[in-house]
Amino acid sequence: MARMRTKRNIPARMEKCHERWFDAPMLNKGNWRGACGFAPDVPVWLEIGCGKGKFCTEMALRHPEVLYIAMERDASVTLAAIEKAHELEIPNLFFIRGDAGIIENYFAEDEVDRIFLNFSDPWTRQNKPKRRLTYRDFLAKYKVMMKEGGAIEFKTDNDDLFDFSLGEFSEMGFSLEEETRDLHNSEYDAENIRTEFEQKFADQGITIKRVVARM
Repeated sequence: MARMRTKRNIPARMEKCHERWFDAPMLNKGNWRGACGFAPDVPVWLEIGCGKGKFCTEMALRHPEVLYIAMERDASVTLAAIEKAHELEIPNLFFIRGDAGIIENYFAEDEVDRIFLNFSDPWTRQNKPKRRLTYRDFLAKYKVMMKEGGAIEFKTDNDDLFDFSLGEFSEMGFSLEEETRDLHNSEYDAENIRTEFEQKFADQGITIKRVVARM
């Protein structure tokens, strides 16, 4: 997929959608429900790397009973997602512009119920596996943030990344559910929401891999 061009007037456009994001999201650590105006028992779902927002907007609309937080580090990409949520007036969708490498600074222990990792960078270059969002060091951080019984939903087009991730999940004590190497021809596709990348890969005939890793 072609790289998105840098958008103009990012600060002004972000300000118009200010109800969707926070200037200092780290201050919400341990209080995301309160900061977003939700009850203490509302489930928190987190998407790491939300791209242009197709998946998070559809998931938030489909599940109004949850507080959905979408995270993305690229300013132009984040803006596209935030403007989409602002236009649709989705009350339960909020955004973090930040780096997953310091995700422990954003969420407290047992604060997140579910994590979504969709088409994360496979980091296929030599000596880069530690950058993968399914590497055991990241999983250790997720385990602290997540409630017991919580789950990570992981999708990718990359076979090597999928195999690597299955091994990391198992090594870190997650149980594997709903595993498939051809999501769009599986029983799990009925509830699946396709991301922008996912649709492009599918159009190229690339099969999509998916697994749910549960605490």
